[in-house]
Amino acid sequence: MVVGNGQSYYGPVVVGGGGGSGTRVVAQILKELGFYLGADLNPANDNLWFTLLFKRPRWFSESPDEEVFKGLRVFEKAMTGGLGSGLQRDELRFITSATTGMVFSGHDYKGSGRGLWPIKRAAKMFLSKREVGSSACATWGWKEPNTHVYIRYLNDYFDNLKYIHVMRHGLDMAYSTNQDQLYSWGRLFGVQMPNSIQPLPKASLEYWIKSNTTALALGKRLLGGRFFVVNFDRLCSEPRREVEKLVRFLDMDENNVSMDELCSLPKTPLSAGRYRRCELGIFDKDEIDAVRKLGFTVDGQA
Repeated sequence: MVVGNGQSYYGPVVVGGGGGSGTRVVAQILKELGFYLGADLNPANDNLWFTLLFKRPRWFSESPDEEVFKGLRVFEKAMTGGLGSGLQRDELRFITSATTGMVFSGHDYKGSGRGLWPIKRAAKMFLSKREVGSSACATWGWKEPNTHVYIRYLNDYFDNLKYIHVMRHGLDMAYSTNQDQLYSWGRLFGVQMPNSIQPLPKASLEYWIKSNTTALALGKRLLGGRFFVVNFDRLCSEPRREVEKLVRFLDMDENNVSMDELCSLPKTPLSAGRYRRCELGIFDKDEIDAVRKLGFTVDGQA
């Protein structure tokens, strides 16, 4: 593994985006490139320590910036050096509060993660040990879709952070069964929660537009060249072109990368284009235009 420009360390590489948008395959590409994404991952490669500490919408809306930065400090220690030494009292309280709250409420609107789940996550954080300054730590990061909510804080906290934002076709996402982020963060983006199954796709598309527009604006303004957008549809249809762009963004030595192996990872899902089988009349023209503006073709619409 060779890090570009002769660097022995650059800040974390972070993957965020909508739930079900294709962040999983981007995380797999990073793992194949040698990035350490955490010691407690689910099958989708989500970093569950980040979920424990930060997938807390009510806490986020009520907490001052200092609390968010405290959480990032705890998370960084867990990822790069372990929590066995150097954990301050307020940091221990932070972990305890996050764990206790999730024991009773879970981490989504369905109550997933209640009970022992957060206790197991916290225990793994304390038991994990990594050598600060090791070659593995030089290429570290994480993938957790909800990370996009924290772009401003990540930019302020980490030096040399690189952020990868993954987007999948908004109309396909509107008809997805994965609406966790809508219910978790919808109010943060001014989206009114649906009160029946009928308006769910419309609320979902509104969330997709607002959350991605916000992430793109913040990323480009704050991170500039350290912000990269992956269009999942193009990644699947033109894997070599898109993977090559991603590798260059990461400053990797392309001579040390197995492009054929990496390009075999993206697969067009069976659900691609599902919106074509659905009623699109529920969406406003402005919403359809916004999908196009964000880089996606909409078939059969004026």
